[in-house]
Amino acid sequence: MSPAPNKGQSLRGQVIDWHFRLESAPDDQALRAEFDAWLAQSDRHRKAHETIQSIWHDAEQLQPAAPARQQAANVAKLQHPRPRSRRFYYVAALAACLAILMLPAVQLRLAADHMTGIAELRELMLDDGSRVTLDAASAIAVDFSTARRSIKLLSGQAFFEVVSLPDRPFVVTASDVNVTVTGTSFSVGTSDMGVGVTVETGNVRVSRDGKELAGLVAGERLRVDPDGVAAQESVNPGDAAAWRSQRFIVHEATVREVVEQIGRYVPGAIIFRDQQVADRRVTGVIDLRRPDEALHAVVNLQQGKILQISPYLTVISAR
Repeated sequence: MSPAPNKGQSLRGQVIDWHFRLESAPDDQALRAEFDAWLAQSDRHRKAHETIQSIWHDAEQLQPAAPARQQAANVAKLQHPRPRSRRFYYVAALAACLAILMLPAVQLRLAADHMTGIAELRELMLDDGSRVTLDAASAIAVDFSTARRSIKLLSGQAFFEVVSLPDRPFVVTASDVNVTVTGTSFSVGTSDMGVGVTVETGNVRVSRDGKELAGLVAGERLRVDPDGVAAQESVNPGDAAAWRSQRFIVHEATVREVVEQIGRYVPGAIIFRDQQVADRRVTGVIDLRRPDEALHAVVNLQQGKILQISPYLTVISAR
């Protein structure tokens, strides 16, 4: 039996992975029990599965209607079905992947005031004169009042150059992490690995659930994982948002983190089938102007291989 979907990967990736495994081994009762346990973990798991199950069923129906003279033969085929072809699995996988990709995108469009597409960078001027640069595949919602300037980072990452207004604090929320400033420049990124905050100039306060985690000054970065565990480190202030020049500077980052960043510059979903490859460490400068080359270079260097199932689904596994 193949390994269970990686807990560290996105819910999107886990759902696709589960469907691959279940369709490949429909009679494996141990696998079914393992999947049922995964479903019972949260409502998010169940809702994601229900959505994809519906699309998966629709994909199975994507066949031309049979002439009347073939109906009897088709009935016989239904009574004694042949094993599904590789083509069916590809079609079903693609349909499921498209559903997972499209639904969050629709939700994001409804919630966002500003968003970028694949490989698109955008600079915005806010009403108070502050500037925001959005990375590729990123989105924010803006809520300014006379007492507070609030930004919600819905997806991806952004670099903020904030105009100082001491009586109107500027607060960026990413997941359950709040970053509060009066005037400074800093970046905030959110991913499946948590939230990262890096300060280029000035200082910020970072809190979670009402509890302050750290005060950061120029050249400091804080990473907060999904469980709220925070780790602080020193960085070059000029590298706070190197992606603005389409460079991604990494030091002992996991392959998963690097691939997630590269994934903002290529279409479709990228999922891991091997935990060891995903967890290996990478140090270097990634050229985001050539994302396909960068993806292959990183994966090959870590003894992995890439399977391009379709333009919308890429699978990374061990060699």
